[in-house]
Parts: sequence; C-alpha cells; structure tokens
Amino acid sequence: DQKRPVYEDIKIDTAFRKISPRSIGFHVWRIQQDHVETLPKEQYGTFYDECAYVIYAASLTGTTCDKSTISREIKTPGAAIERNIHFWLGANIPAERSKSAAYKIIELDLHLDHKTTQFRESQGNEGIRFLSYFKDDGILVHSGSDASSTPTDPRLYQISGTAPQRCVQQKTISWQCFNSGQVMILQTASIVFVWIGRSTGSVERIFGIRMGERLKQQHAIAELAIVDDGYEQSMSIARKEVWNGYLNLAKRFVKPMPLTPTVAERLLKLYHCDTVNGVFRVELVKTGALEQADLYGRDSIYIVDYFPQAIWIWIGRSSHKQNRAEAMRHVRGYVIKKGYPAGTPVARVIDGLEPAEFVSLFPAWTSADINGNTVKGLSEKFDALTLIQRPRMAAKIQLMDDGSGDMTVYQIGIDEVKEIPNKYAKTFYSGNCYAVHYEVACSTEHANGSLPNSIRNVVYLWCGLNAPPEHRTIGEAFLAELCEHLKKNVVQVRIAEGMEPPHFLQIFKGSLIVLNAQDPSLEQAGAVVNIRQYPTSFVLKVVGNATYTCKAVQVSSKTLYYPEDCYILKAPDNEVWIWCGQYSTGDSREMAKSIAGQLGEYSLVMEGNETDEFFNSVGEKFLKQLKKTTTAGNIITPAVQTNVAQTWDRAVIGLYRCQLLEDGKPTLRQIFGFSQQDLRPDSIFLLDAGSIVYVWIGEQTVVEERAQCWELARQLIATHPVQRDTAMPIAAVRQGEEPITFVGFFDSWDRKRFESCVLYENLRSEIEYPNGVGAGGRLPGAPIPVPRSSVRSDDGSGDDFDRYQKYPLDMLRGDAANLPASVNPTRKEIHLTHDDFVTVFSMTYHEFEELPKWKQVELKKQKKLF
Repeated sequence: DQKRPVYEDIKIDTAFRKISPRSIGFHVWRIQQDHVETLPKEQYGTFYDECAYVIYAASLTGTTCDKSTISREIKTPGAAIERNIHFWLGANIPAERSKSAAYKIIELDLHLDHKTTQFRESQGNEGIRFLSYFKDDGILVHSGSDASSTPTDPRLYQISGTAPQRCVQQKTISWQCFNSGQVMILQTASIVFVWIGRSTGSVERIFGIRMGERLKQQHAIAELAIVDDGYEQSMSIARKEVWNGYLNLAKRFVKPMPLTPTVAERLLKLYHCDTVNGVFRVELVKTGALEQADLYGRDSIYIVDYFPQAIWIWIGRSSHKQNRAEAMRHVRGYVIKKGYPAGTPVARVIDGLEPAEFVSLFPAWTSADINGNTVKGLSEKFDALTLIQRPRMAAKIQLMDDGSGDMTVYQIGIDEVKEIPNKYAKTFYSGNCYAVHYEVACSTEHANGSLPNSIRNVVYLWCGLNAPPEHRTIGEAFLAELCEHLKKNVVQVRIAEGMEPPHFLQIFKGSLIVLNAQDPSLEQAGAVVNIRQYPTSFVLKVVGNATYTCKAVQVSSKTLYYPEDCYILKAPDNEVWIWCGQYSTGDSREMAKSIAGQLGEYSLVMEGNETDEFFNSVGEKFLKQLKKTTTAGNIITPAVQTNVAQTWDRAVIGLYRCQLLEDGKPTLRQIFGFSQQDLRPDSIFLLDAGSIVYVWIGEQTVVEERAQCWELARQLIATHPVQRDTAMPIAAVRQGEEPITFVGFFDSWDRKRFESCVLYENLRSEIEYPNGVGAGGRLPGAPIPVPRSSVRSDDGSGDDFDRYQKYPLDMLRGDAANLPASVNPTRKEIHLTHDDFVTVFSMTYHEFEELPKWKQVELKKQKKLF
C-alpha cells in the first residue's frame, strides 16, 4: 500500500487526545471519513453494518472491563494498566471506511505509546474478549450506516451466538432467513413479533423476548407477540393478518437448524518474521505445542497461527516503533496469503503485555512486566481451616476443609463392592479401583452457624493405572448409585492414579500408600477380602511435603534415587526403614514418618550415615541403586512432580458454556471475564481450573445433557491448545451444591442468586397473561413447545411431539431415499409441524395418538405419509 502515511507525520485525532494514558475506562468511537465521532454511553453495543468502530477498553491488569466501567485516572505509582484496542468492521462496510479504521488505530496506539494489544473484529466473528464487554444487553446490529439510512419498519432481525447474543438486522424480509435453530424478530408498525425456532435453547429465547421488548419501547410499538415455530396458525386472526402482510404463511419454509461444520484439528504454528528490502517475510519455526521460550529475542517478531480461532502477531519489546505500527497490516497480509477467510480474527500483542487469551496457548507462562521484572508467584503456607473463610484461597489450593470429616473406602470388585476397614483403608493397589465417600467436616461452620460449603459429601472414584476397564465401569455405576442414595449436597470426582487432587490427599492426611501389585484378594476370583498382606519387600518414594500434597508410591529397583527425596523401605526381614536423602527437607521427613508408622516400627537413616544394620537389612539391590545415584558426585535433579498449582494465574482459568447441537454434538463456548451471572440454570458449564475440571450442572438441564457431562469435560481437556494429561481429575457439581473450591474462582458469590434467575416459561407467561388470565394473542389450548438442547431421533415413544426435528410436508411425502437418516419412514408424521399436522389430519397429534394403531396406519396411507 503505497499511500500509507509516513509514520513520523501522523496527527492524532482530537477525540483520542482527550484520553489519558494513565486512566482506565471504556470508550467507543464511530469512524467518519476523516475523523472519529464519540458515541454516548447509551449507544454502546449498537452497531451499523456499513460502519467501522474503534473500542478502547483499559483496566487494571488482572481485572476485567466492560461498557459499564467508569473512567478514572490511576494515581497509584507502579499500578499496571491493561490497554486493549478493538476495531469492529460491519459486514457491508465500504473498503474506504475499512482503510481509515486501520489508520485511526495507529493514531490511538501512538497516543498510548504503543503499550496496547490490538484486535481486529469483524461482524459475526468477534472474539471472546470483545463479546464480554456487552454481556448484559447483547449486541444489536442495524442495517445501513446510521439511524436515518433504513426505515424503522418493517424490519427482520436474526438472533445468533451465545454469551452474549447478537441481534442482526437482515437485508430482506423472507422465509429464506428462517431456520429452526434461531430466534427471529419481525418489527412492524403495530406489532413486534418474536418467532421462536424449535431447536433454540432458553438463553436465546429469553434474549429474543428482551430484545423484542427493547425494540417495542424504542419505537413506541403497541404490542409484542410470541410466535412458535410450527404453531403460526395458532395466532389470533388479527395478528395473522399483520404477519401475512410481510411473510405469507402459505409460503412458509423453515430450514432445519444448520449443522456446524466439523472443525479440522486446530494446530498451533509459530512463524518467525522479518523485513528484507522492504518485504515482510515469514518462516515456519515450530508446529504443535509451544513454549514461552520459543518467543526469543527482544526485537523479534513472531506470528502464532491458531486458525480458525485467532492469528496473533507478537512484537518484541525492543522492536522498532514502525514495526509496532504496521504489525496489523502485516498479519492481515499473512491471512490473505494463507487464503484464510476474511473474517479470521487477528491481534497484535507486545512482549510483556500479553493478554490472557494469548497466554493460555502456552503452558507455565511466567509473566514479566514491561521492564522485564518477573512477577512473583504465591509462596504462602496454607492452613486448611483458615481457608474455609476464604473461598478464593480454598480454590487456589483446592481444599474444601481440613480433612477431619468421616471417610469410608470401598473396593470395587467384579461381583461386589466391599467396604474396607479403616485399618487398611490407606493402602491402594494400582490394579484396582476404589470409591471413597467423605463427609465434609462440620467444624468448618461459621460463627453464625451457616456452612460456607454448601456440600456435605464428596464421593471420589480412584482408578489405578493397571485397573481393568470393567472395574472402572462398575465403579462409575456405584458412584452414581451412591450419589442417588445421598440425594443432596454431594460432589462427584473422578481421579486417576498419579493425578490425586489436594483434598483427596488431605483426607488421607498425606498418608496414602499406592502399591504396584494387584490386591492379593483379587486372586480369589474377584472377591474382596479384608486381610491385607503386604508384599514381602518394597520401596516407597515419598512424594510431596504437606498433608495435601503427600503420598507414598511404590518404585521399582530401576528407579533413580534423588538426594532431595525420602524413601520408605520394607526389608525382607520385615524391618521398616526411612532413608532420607541429604537434601531432603524436614517437612518431607515428617511426612515419611507418618506413612512409615502404618507399616509398623521404623528406623530412620540419613544419606551418608547409614548403619551396617541398615545395609544388612535392605540387601544388595537397594545398595546398587544408591551407588548408581551418587557416582562421580553428579546430583541428578528430579523432574518436578507436583500437581498442586502453587501459583494461581487467573489467565489460565476458563469458563465454558456447553450446547448440544442438532446432531447431538456438543460445542463449548468460552466466556471471557466470567462471573456467577454467567451460570444459567438451563445449561451445563465447564470450569477449567488448570489442575481439575469442574462440570457445573444447572437445575433445569435436560437428562440427555447431564449424561454427557463427563464426556464434555474430557473433550475440553483433549482439545485444549496446551497439551494436558487426559487423566486429569473431573468433578461434577450441581447447582446450589457448589463446594468452596469451586465458588472461590468467582469474584463474589451469592447463594440466593439463582432464586431470582428468570426462566423462559415464567417470562413468557408474564407477557402473554399479564393479569394471570385470558389467552393473550394465542388461541386457547395451543401448546407451547418447550425449549430444548438436544434433538431426539425416533425411539418409537410418541410423547414429546415437539422434540422431533421438523421437515416440510412436500419433503416428507417425497422420495424415501431423500429423507434424512433420523426420519423413520413408518413414523413420518412426528416430523410434521403442529400446523401441518392439523392441516393434514384435521386433528391434533394428541388426538391422533388416541386412535387405534390400524386406524393411524390407514390415515397415514391416505395422506401419503407411510
């Protein structure tokens, strides 16, 4: 682009100059030909599809910002401010306007001394951070360039997306815009119609009604009418007349909800960039998992390609200012060169100012401020009891209480599940599965008598690495049964050997022993016996140094021994020894003593001060190992083996809303800057806390979704950009029964919040029957289709007529070879809409179901539906 301005000559727009670089706040400007127009607060979230906008969001680092943020100067010296610039381009924007947006970004960035992260947002492809600014009221996109460019009525809007929803005006008013997976709004001079697609969830329905009310108020329209997909004929005659004036019901055609294309496996790619003779070049340096160390060099430029999610350009902090100014142009050029869609999100980040979404692509990111000083992690000692009053701390360390509640351990056998006496309950075998029922200690009560934990029971399923799959299946069924028996106030957690969460270790007081062998009782045809016979000799490595990080794991004679560790040896002569490496800590030694105590009387020896008695007792094998370790004075440093996050970075904690699509496939949508308000009773959410994934199950979710909750969590772990251990712990939490280890991830938590949550059915009743009586604008007796999240294929039971996918009558009467796979050719009638059914059979589906089967078949043959 030869016409681009000379960098040194850039003049900063007067609207931008009013913004202080040291202030936080939220600002929106619309781009006119040569200047920007400041928008008033009440217009935030309303866009026109032929325009470009600049959004500037500044907040204190680590906090979020949205359209309600109040601007203020930050006087605290050293307080770090996170500055984000977004430019939003409407779908029908002329090229000239889009170009001036790019220049305006450079001006604002220059005014803020290039200490900003820049995002290019295009209509329909907005990123999670941008969407989070408009969570409360959603985004409204009008057609045209300003209020005067399109008449007020009639207008047709389509609602799409979640968290938040977008309400977008359509170019034409036609049945072609309709599909059963969307809510539509038809705005006429006298009525605002909200049309509810049958495959929509209640979140979209509530938003549709709220948006309909907003448009009704804004344009002083007399009434609001709710119309159900397939029940249009149930409208009153007056409403039908208005509707037919714009969308003729005789020509009704509603497509099924479009299936989302399966996304090809996302792969991270890293490119090194440089400019040679004025030409910008990129070179692939790495594919797959990235490390922070890969971004090397203070004046380097890299592109991180995570298509289709986002393309990032990373600028080293010492890089030339011209490079910072032109980064967005270069990364756009890269997108075009690659042949990616024009709406692919791109962003520029500066070394030291990386936003959370970028950081989450790298494991173990160490934050440094712009001057290169490393931000210190958490180094506090935790006392479990004090955590109870501090849910945020409890979430950090993942402890619900101090482990002093009652615990029952069950061993899962093929034919039976048997309780293990307490005496033997702290020894697990890796060939088995165990269920642990723990009752949360009530010593955690507040002074006012209320329990901060709204749960009383935690049930764990622990699966050994060598446990047969059928044991796991039996264990999962037993867990479900146990929860059913306990009914309320219960959390279910599934864990794999080696990935035990802190609270699980805490309830064993850090004294859990894991032996490699199968339990000797298994040799007796799957029966469970209580008499424990430990192997004649074994070596245990003590892992961790506190009650919530510690356990003892059996190691083989091939294991390398480290001078930082403590080992417990059970010798062939039945003596028990604790061998402490010369660099082991006092805490590790104390934990080793408490574990060894379970095996009987023990003796402790320090490395270098071993006695003859010790050498004679433990035998040759262990001695050879010790010699191997310390030869030539080389100390081998162990791999860090802790799964307790001592540093707690909010950037890597994500909340995702799950939605089941038409084909039953789940999609996960991340919610940026999440709060309790984002959790809705009619959905399932996943909280990814790094070392554990919580599945939060809303009270109103359908049974089909609940059954999938474990699978959803596994899917999240498997598709995460950072490689994760697929055996990570997963916990299922029910609405109203959240443990403090979950609650602590939210800035504030109101136990009564869900009581005031608006449900779709209630909102609808309020609108249709404001006085509690009368039939509103609908014919009496017409059923209201329920919102639902998963489409049923035909299983032969005829109750839930509305839950089946609906197809046009002509299609169902056509060639059977062209029918979708989910249609049973002998039961085509359940795929008719209510209106089509009544038109064809002159009765409702319910009346039809009352008829004898032979009569039903006779009628279907007459109507060419068999």
